[in-house]
Amino acid sequence: MNGNEALPGAAGLDYDDLIIRLADYAVAVPRPIGQTLQTAALCLTDAVACAIAALREPDCARRLGPWVEGSTVADGVPVWGTDYVLDPVKAAQDIGSMIRWLDFSDTSFVGGHPSDCIGALLAAADHTGRQQRGTGKAPTMGDVYAAMVGAYEIQGLLAAANHFDHPSIGLDHVVDVKLACAAMATRLLGGDRDTIAAAVSNGFLDGQALNAYRHVPNAGSRKSWAGGDAAGRGVWLALSAMKGEMGYPRPLSAPVWGFEAVYMDGRPVTLAREPGSFVLDNVIFKLHPCQRNTTTAVESALRIHTWLAGRVDRIRRISIRSQDEAVRRTDKSGPLPNRAARDHSMQYVVAVALIHGRLAPDDYSDAAAADPRIDRLRERTVIVEDAAYTRDHHDLRIRSCANSVQVELDDGSCSALEETLFPAGDPTRRAGALPALHQKFDALTRHHWPQQRRDAIFARMCDAEAMQAMPVADFMDLLAGAA
Repeated sequence: MNGNEALPGAAGLDYDDLIIRLADYAVAVPRPIGQTLQTAALCLTDAVACAIAALREPDCARRLGPWVEGSTVADGVPVWGTDYVLDPVKAAQDIGSMIRWLDFSDTSFVGGHPSDCIGALLAAADHTGRQQRGTGKAPTMGDVYAAMVGAYEIQGLLAAANHFDHPSIGLDHVVDVKLACAAMATRLLGGDRDTIAAAVSNGFLDGQALNAYRHVPNAGSRKSWAGGDAAGRGVWLALSAMKGEMGYPRPLSAPVWGFEAVYMDGRPVTLAREPGSFVLDNVIFKLHPCQRNTTTAVESALRIHTWLAGRVDRIRRISIRSQDEAVRRTDKSGPLPNRAARDHSMQYVVAVALIHGRLAPDDYSDAAAADPRIDRLRERTVIVEDAAYTRDHHDLRIRSCANSVQVELDDGSCSALEETLFPAGDPTRRAGALPALHQKFDALTRHHWPQQRRDAIFARMCDAEAMQAMPVADFMDLLAGAA
């Protein structure tokens, strides 16, 4: 189908070709099977763990709940681990923010956090399900898994092809989250191909978030709720389309005022490949809570920690070879005023790993950052780009995320050059990551659920075949309730 063909029922609207492609894909994504289904279940399980852990963070907890204190919503959407029952837009925002808060949720070969979409999909499905209870039409978790495949794919393929967060454009990557959520939430609400196109077209016309809040001097907690905000906006766009809000034919290609003219210097917005299940199949689970380009540097530093054997105070130089994206995003000198700045600093995360032999969420606290050894090691760290690492990082056939680290002591002796090409949660290392994901779930939810409940929830969520038949409302109720 080309851009000159109108969607059925679109009153003759002549949509941009990309909007037609996204609508065609979104309405037809099948339920996943086999390994794709198992991976979707793992993504959801990991997202739950990250969300429950974020409830301990005061800056996250204060954002949760209704905007107007004391207001209630009949048949609203439960927010995991709390007593809040909210409208689907706010519920999507809250759950999405919880999942993303600790920078510990899944990522992809092109960056971002695909799981940013999960709150939107569950909120839309739960909202629909509670209205349709007893009709036999209520969405099940199988419908959510299919929507996850679609949302991960739209988000990832838009990011891989367009790099909206490149300095030459300056937008935040959550524009991809919003568009993916708008498309797949509309489907879960019962929308057809035309309704999906209307929602997506409005998403491109929206004002878009800037990438400034991910960088000093503006790095701050917005980095942690931006994905949830985009998810909530996606649900809002979907609900608007379901109520008949019109679509717009040329939000991308319109001269002067269109998205491509305003943001892309006239370049077309495209997809990196024909959509299927590529992004979810190749998702990367985080086993260290840091920016994804730095995870392999942390793994390398952890191996050097053993070699150091208490000689941290004798480190003269830390040499890191990395890819261009890591250099651009995480090579940070000077003050790091908060956790949002620290967890995106290559120097900081490597220093913590060398000093403590670990990297945990609490290592970004003000108290942890006050350790003078961290800034001392940051000052002694040199990061350079490795052309081969950059090439393989951007090659969709390889998708490496390589870093190498070497430490020199004051007597001139050096550690081995520790190179890590793919992080532990990468598809190439998936089998070894499964036990670690179970340990991660247990550690992140321990403060909130007793052992018996943790084990029961984990086992149930990992049984993807059985989960497919569960009504979404039942799943949401399973995770509801404050500790």
